[in-house]
Order: sequence, then structure tokens, then C-alpha cells
Amino acid sequence: MHVVHLAAEALPYVKVGGLADVLGSLPRALAAEGVRATVVLPRYRAIARALEPLGEVRYRFAGAERTARVWGDEAGGVQYRFLEVDPDWDAPYAPPEAERYLRFNLAVVAWLEGQAHDLVHAHDWHAAYAVRRAARPAVFTIHNLAFQGVLEPEAFARLTGEAPDAELLEGGRVNLMKGAILAARWVTTVSPRYAREIQTPEFGIGLEEVLRSVAPRLRGVLNGLDMDAWNPATDPHLPQRYDADHLERKRRNRVALLAVLRLDPGLPAVGAVTRLTWQKGFDLVLEVLPRILDLGVNFVLLGTGEAELERGFAEMARRYPRRVAFRAAFDEVRAHRIYGGADYFLMPSRYEPCGLAQMIAMRYGTPPIARATGGLADTVEDGVTGVLFEEASGEGVLAGVRRMLELEAEPLARAGMTRDFSWGPRAREYVRLYEEALR
Repeated sequence: MHVVHLAAEALPYVKVGGLADVLGSLPRALAAEGVRATVVLPRYRAIARALEPLGEVRYRFAGAERTARVWGDEAGGVQYRFLEVDPDWDAPYAPPEAERYLRFNLAVVAWLEGQAHDLVHAHDWHAAYAVRRAARPAVFTIHNLAFQGVLEPEAFARLTGEAPDAELLEGGRVNLMKGAILAARWVTTVSPRYAREIQTPEFGIGLEEVLRSVAPRLRGVLNGLDMDAWNPATDPHLPQRYDADHLERKRRNRVALLAVLRLDPGLPAVGAVTRLTWQKGFDLVLEVLPRILDLGVNFVLLGTGEAELERGFAEMARRYPRRVAFRAAFDEVRAHRIYGGADYFLMPSRYEPCGLAQMIAMRYGTPPIARATGGLADTVEDGVTGVLFEEASGEGVLAGVRRMLELEAEPLARAGMTRDFSWGPRAREYVRLYEEALR
């Protein structure tokens, strides 16, 4: 079976969010199950890796014939192809976003016509239009329903040469994700609970009725974790490596982390590595952070995002220099050291399609304190590997931290480290979906 994946980002070439982790790991896991995988991405200027020129493909866009240069590479036994539709396209999600990804989709459809393949697997709205136009059956995965690819009908018709029909229109505008949901043989999300949540008004973001209409072919498949890349026994970024049988070594990582950050060495640390957005719920943490500190913990936060939240946490770090550490940056080394050095890991998301951070935290013996939503509820076992709280509020966060401090942390840490979050079982579930789609 040959499956072609279409996406906006993938490791090891370009990464903005968790989608890149999935497209870096899932195709390799599928290859281990005997599925040939090719991943197709836009050719961004930010891709520094040397690529092999493979020719050109012609396609029609905005009423004119266009040419896209095709580049190739291989990583981890997986073929990668890059279509250069705009030489000035620096990185994923740069404006004009809808126009650029429509152009990419049209080039992909033209390129697919010359390729021997069995099935298309498109990821999020950036690859949604190809689901409608591809000649082969398609699986469409919703990684985050909040971003749907919406544009005006006049612009869509001008760019694609297609008059939008009822399957594309939602509220008078073209909705590319809706079109893919209705056209795909299977629609998947990245956790079973999120597949149920998005069929409700609270989480459906206007598409709940559409999703309920395809419920018999809607499936939640939990994302996996690269267990080799995230392994405290071999992690080169940790001052002290450890495993579930040597958790006492983990404490040395906390000592080192707190020493570097100049925080109180006598108190446990609540850590977080995140994007500072409304979805992630850290405005709720900011509301009650002084009261969290009153419970007798340090707080360590690494992440960037909304300017107001960055300013708020920077002010907290100034106000409590021995208790709060905040860095507004992406720092891979510090991220690993927070996972390995914190005592607890905080994830107060308002919604979370899957989430990888809680899996990493459990892998590192750092029990999560998480809101019971989406993939967090599917992976964190309340009172066994971490703590779940229900209410998306400052009081909910505070109650979650308080409850964690009442529990004995070491049994939770050991239990979390024994859980298998690897891609193998998830890849086998996708293989079954592919087989059903082809039938």
C-alpha cells in the first residue's frame, strides 16, 4: 500500500507545532507496518536542508497556467517531496495563507496524477482542498478544528476556477475543512475524546452538525510519541539520566534546574512548556499564580505567544524572583530540562485535540496536572499517572495543583513511565482505516 501524506509542516524539515511531530513520526511507524509513505510539503525558504531537484509539475491557478518545481529527499526510510509554488514563501502559515495553500493543493493534485499511489492522507485545512480534487480515496485528519481555512466565495472561484457548492459553503463563506470532511472516506481526529467533543456546540466551532452527519466514518486515533527522541535514560540534554528504576537520579535534575534558575531549592517545581494562547489556558494560571505559590511550590514556564500573557508572566517573575522563572522563547535544551527536572507538569488547556507534552511529562516521570479534555483525558489517568481537573477556570487550576500536592508523587511518576505512548499501535489502527477506505 502506498499512502501519500499532505501537510503544512513535518520534522526534520520545518516545525511550528505538533503537526510537524506527527508527520515526522507517523510515516516511519507506517513503514514499519509495511505501508509505503510519501510526505508532500510546500517548499518553504526556511527549509535549509539540501534537496534534490526532481523536475516540474504544471497546474492551473488564478486563471493561468503555472509551474511548480519539485524537490525530493528521504529521511528515516520515508520519501519526502516539496512543491515550490511560491519562491517567496518563507515559512508555514505566512500570509496570504489561504491563497498559498490553495495553490499548493492545486499543484499537489496535478503532481498526484503522475504518481502511482493508493490513497491520500491529508492533514488539517492546509491540505483539505486536495481531498475534494484527488482521484484516489482520501483520509482526512483534523489536528485542530479551530483553524478551518475560510475565505470569500469570489476569491475561491477566482483562484481555483471552481464555483463553490453547498459542501464547501458554511455561513456564506467557503470552508475548506468542511469540504474535506464531507469528501473523505474516513475523517479522523487525534484522540478519541476529541472526536466526541467536536460533535458538540462547545467544541464544534460551527461544524458540529457537519461532523455529526459523518459520525459513522469519524474516528479518534490518539497521536503517538517518538519514544527514542523522548527518553530520560538517553537524553543528552539532562544533567542526570535516569529510568523508572532509578527515580532518585531525577531529583538531581531538579536541583540543577532550580540552581540555574535561582529558585528556592527547598520547594518542588511545577513546570510548563507551552504556547501562550487562549486555548492553552495560561491566562487562568496567571489569575491564581500567587495562590499557587502559597501552596509551597516554585513555578517554571517556557513559552511564547500572546504579548499580554508574556508581559504578565514576566511581571510575576520580577515580583517573585525566587519562586517564578519565565522565559519567552523556544529553547529545546531548557524544555528537556523542565520535563526532566520539574516535579509536576501543568496543562490547563481549555481544549486539547491530543497534546504531546503530557505524554512527554509522564515518560519523564513528571506527573501532569491537566484539565480533563480531549487527548489529556485520554492519556492521563486521574490519581494513577497524574491529576485531572474539570473546570476551565483559575479555581479549577488551583484545585488541580492542590490535589496533586496531597498525593504521593513517586507512585504516579513510576506509573506514568510504564505507559506505552509509542506510534506502533496507532500506526496499526491507521492501516486498518486505510484498508477500509480502499474497500
